[in-house]
Amino acid sequence: MFNQLIELYTKGDLAQLSAKILHSSAWKQHDFTAYGNMQIEKLWLKSIEQFGFLEITERQEIKGEQCSALYIELANKDKSEKVSIAFFFEHNNLHIKKLHCIIDTLALAKLLQQDAATLINKLPASDPLVLSQFDHQLHPKSYHATPDDIVNLPASMKHTVNKWWTIWQEKQLANFDQIYSSDAQIQIAGFSINENFHKLRSFHLKLHNRMNRSYCQLENISFNEAQNSVAIKWHVDGDYLDNGAIKRIRIPIISIMTIEAGMIIKEHLQVDWLALCKQYKVSYPFV
Repeated sequence: MFNQLIELYTKGDLAQLSAKILHSSAWKQHDFTAYGNMQIEKLWLKSIEQFGFLEITERQEIKGEQCSALYIELANKDKSEKVSIAFFFEHNNLHIKKLHCIIDTLALAKLLQQDAATLINKLPASDPLVLSQFDHQLHPKSYHATPDDIVNLPASMKHTVNKWWTIWQEKQLANFDQIYSSDAQIQIAGFSINENFHKLRSFHLKLHNRMNRSYCQLENISFNEAQNSVAIKWHVDGDYLDNGAIKRIRIPIISIMTIEAGMIIKEHLQVDWLALCKQYKVSYPFV
C-alpha cells in the first residue's frame, strides 16, 4: 500500500490505489472525510491538480498488522520547495479501511507560490465537530490513557514512548533531556526542518500557552520494531485564545519517531495548520 500511496502523488496512478479502497473506506484530509471510492477519488484529483507529479525525496514506512503509517516528502524539479505528507491508516493487509492524511499546508502554500489566505479558501469544508466541554484539569483522579492502553510496545521503545507521552499529556518538560538525543533531527510541519529538540520544546510551550484547558488525547499507535520506528495519531483539545476571543478547538497530529538505544533520534510532527485556520476561523499564524 505504501507504493500505491506514493505513486498517487508522483505519477497520478489512481488505479492501483483505487483497488485498495472499499465502498465503506474513509479518507480524511484537511479535516474533511470522504467516503467510498467516488468521493475519495475526487479528493485525490483535487490534490493532484494542486501539487501532483512531484519527486519523492524522503520516505519512512511503519508497517503494522492492523495499522500502518507512511511519511513522505515531495519536491519540485529543482528541489527548491518541498511538502510533507503523513498517512496513518487502518487496514486488513489487502484494503484500506480508514485513513487520515495530514499535509503540511504551510509548505504547500510556498510550493504553489500562494499566500495562506488563498490556499485556505481552496480547502474543502471541514467535518462538523462536537467537542466535549469536560475539563480534565478539574478531575485529577480521572484515568488518562497511556500508550500501554493502546498497544503492547516492544521493550526497546516502550519506556521512551511512555516518557514522550508525558511531555504532552502531563506537560513534563524535563523529559525532553532524558529521551531526545542531543543531535536529534526534528521537523515540525510549517515551522522548522532538522532542528534539535530545543525547537520542539519551544513549540510545545508556545502551543500550550495559546490555549486554556489544553488536553492531549491518544488515538492510535503503529510501530515497526525492526526499524525502531513508531507512529502516533493523537490530538490536542483546548480553548484557543484568538485576538481576545476564546474558541474551543481540536488539533489533529501525527508524530513519527525513530528510536535508538532508548533515545529519539528523529521525529516528524505533522499538523495541517491552514485546515485548522479554516475550520475554526482563527488567525494565521496559529502559534
